[in-house]
Amino acid sequence: MKKDVRMLLSEETSFTVFYDREINKFTYPDVMIYLLGDNLLNRPVWDFLKENGIISCTDAKEIQAICHELNDKQNTFFKEYRLTDKGIYRLGFIYNNGIVSIIFTNVGNIPASDSFMDCDELTGLLNRTAYCDRIQDRLAQERNNKYAIYYFDIIKFKAINDIFGFKEGDRLLKYLAKEISSLHKNVFAACRLASDQFSFIANVTDLDSNFLINKLLDKIASYDLPFQINANIGIFLIDDNDDYGDAMLDKAILAQSVIKGSFTKKYNYYTDRLRYEMISEQEIVGTMANALEERQFVVFYQPQYNHSTGMLIGAEALVRWRHPDNGLISPAVFIPIFEKNGFITKLDLYVFEEVCRFQRKAIDNNYSMVPISINFSKNDIYSYNFVEELNKIRNKYNVPSKFLRIEITESVLVGDIKFVNDILNKLHESGYVIEMDDFGSGYSSLNVLKDIEFDIIKLDMLFLSGRDDKNRGGTILSSVINMAKWLKIPVIAEGVENVSQADFLRSVGCDYIQGYLYSKPISEDDYEKIISKASVGEAIPQMKLIDTLNAHDFWNPTSQETLIFSNYVGGAAIFSYDRKKIEMLRVNKKYLQELGMNNTEKDIIQKSCLDELDDVNKMIYFNTLDLAIETLDEQECDTWRTIKSECCGVEHICIRSTVRLIGRSESNFLFYVMIKNITAEKQYQNALLENERRFKAASEQVNIYYWEYTVATHEMKPCFRCMRDLGLPPLLRNYPDSAIEAGIFPPEVADMYRDWHVQIANGVKELEAVIPLTANRVPFRVRYTTEFDENGNPIKAYGSAALVVE
Repeated sequence: MKKDVRMLLSEETSFTVFYDREINKFTYPDVMIYLLGDNLLNRPVWDFLKENGIISCTDAKEIQAICHELNDKQNTFFKEYRLTDKGIYRLGFIYNNGIVSIIFTNVGNIPASDSFMDCDELTGLLNRTAYCDRIQDRLAQERNNKYAIYYFDIIKFKAINDIFGFKEGDRLLKYLAKEISSLHKNVFAACRLASDQFSFIANVTDLDSNFLINKLLDKIASYDLPFQINANIGIFLIDDNDDYGDAMLDKAILAQSVIKGSFTKKYNYYTDRLRYEMISEQEIVGTMANALEERQFVVFYQPQYNHSTGMLIGAEALVRWRHPDNGLISPAVFIPIFEKNGFITKLDLYVFEEVCRFQRKAIDNNYSMVPISINFSKNDIYSYNFVEELNKIRNKYNVPSKFLRIEITESVLVGDIKFVNDILNKLHESGYVIEMDDFGSGYSSLNVLKDIEFDIIKLDMLFLSGRDDKNRGGTILSSVINMAKWLKIPVIAEGVENVSQADFLRSVGCDYIQGYLYSKPISEDDYEKIISKASVGEAIPQMKLIDTLNAHDFWNPTSQETLIFSNYVGGAAIFSYDRKKIEMLRVNKKYLQELGMNNTEKDIIQKSCLDELDDVNKMIYFNTLDLAIETLDEQECDTWRTIKSECCGVEHICIRSTVRLIGRSESNFLFYVMIKNITAEKQYQNALLENERRFKAASEQVNIYYWEYTVATHEMKPCFRCMRDLGLPPLLRNYPDSAIEAGIFPPEVADMYRDWHVQIANGVKELEAVIPLTANRVPFRVRYTTEFDENGNPIKAYGSAALVVE
């Protein structure tokens, strides 16, 4: 390098670096290449600045993220960084057509003692160095007061960034900084250590300390998101001032690490016992190989249950380190270290072998067999001959692959999707069931389901944690479970801690749960006691689709089924039914047109169609659905509905529904329905019935019989009095001979009556005569009136017989 980069930054007031994202190429100004050398070419600017001590690792990552996240919508970003010991540079990022221009502008010098150097740029809180110095100064001045250091971070903060974006994550961090600053009058220093990690120190009594903890947890929980934000707090009560600020902060961090990730234990105080149990990274790395050889790593099992039946359906294997000197070490301590140094693959294969050994023992003892899930990391999937190694171990113990499940997280899929798919296909070919762990905690989960064929989803209970005034978390869970039904993927909810959570999950179609409600992770001996006497069940797909219909294609926007559903059939919808309620899943435009009232698809899906039915019509609809389930055939019913909309008010309409079962689970049924608005038809029919009722009443008064005769077919339809008094059926064929044979027309008038019908067929308009009818020869005046078509041909004749009163 020809010249110190710090000198360049001090001398130059402005320069620009260009980054072509498509070909990952950097272009530097000539002055930089001339002064700093050719080795600058094509090196990422953030790496170059970080390696030369110009910016921190955190700033380097942020600059890299900004360069990759800019797009056509958000194409500019500006932020100030201290790039030298004395100078502040404003970096302007401008994105245009795949090129990011990074403009460096020197905005002046600020003394090193200025508070800017002591503060976190996002939140305004102190950085770690300044914070620890502030603690040391205060304790040196006031040795007689009681102080406590608090440390916390947010449970699953990464999921918030993934789901809602970095802007929402930054807004949360600023909110936390503001609440810490206004938490208590005796909080005299606060710090953002990194990411979502915060610490503060206060002059407190024991009572004040409890007040601080509860107030902080309330503030964190009240942050506005679809699910409750949770944190774990570590507290170090300072009882002497011999430690440095850094050491005291580390004790608060250690206290928090013991409960990190727990939704039940919110805070923990540091004790000397924790110090004795603490094991450093160097100690872990130095002893890990020997620990594996001496079988210090033990497998615990957390059972999985069907909440509806109470039956055991499986378990998850979880590793613990039983250290000879430090006791049981949490995996939160050693797993991250093993993932970093690659030892995790040896440990995971060890756990897999321990599970195979246990399953062999269970088979030999005729225990109730259920599958056990084993976690594997990205390191494992990308390791050489991964599947072959698993099969080698499994074959050693002769355990069927159906009793072993491979559980992987979304992080495995960051990278070469084709390579991962090839590995998962090999696992499937070997008969393993593949589970996706922590579904919903990452932004790309839906893409993962599209690209990767998983057999089981393990649902992250983040969405049901704590307060959720708007029930948005439950809505997200319900939607995920509903989607899983369509994909025929069983769902296991993990982290279920109370009955209300389990009951909610069951109400939305998820029966399979894992968590402290049923059991914490237990030792092999305790788990063996469970399976030696347990009732076991099988995790089955939530929805089995009817074989005659490829219902999956209804969700494919390019499929022929979707094209027909959306454009060529009448009003159609798909809904789920559990014999109590109906949940609409999809409707087409013609469905909305049939209902009218300017309803939208959102209106239909968000409300229950049962709200439109009274009790009588609801029973008609339920009976029709139940009959379709029983017969597996198409069924039809007419129901009156009361449709409401904000713009059009209320309307009473009649809907003819034709339903067909297309899928079913243990408790839910999937239906395809076509509807037609027959309100006008029903109103016309009702009017005819009313007119007929009135005519019947009138005819009773005048003793009139009437009938309708069809010329072409010789068919006669009698009135209700004919059927009641003369015993005629609703339709007489071969008329009038059938009436003559029945004795209604006596023999002496039979030929005359036959001739009348010949005349009607020849076009006579009217006929009338007094004719004795029935065996009693009762005289009636019989009349006929003929109806003709547009060509003058007779089509029908209307007859009547009125009693002759002397």
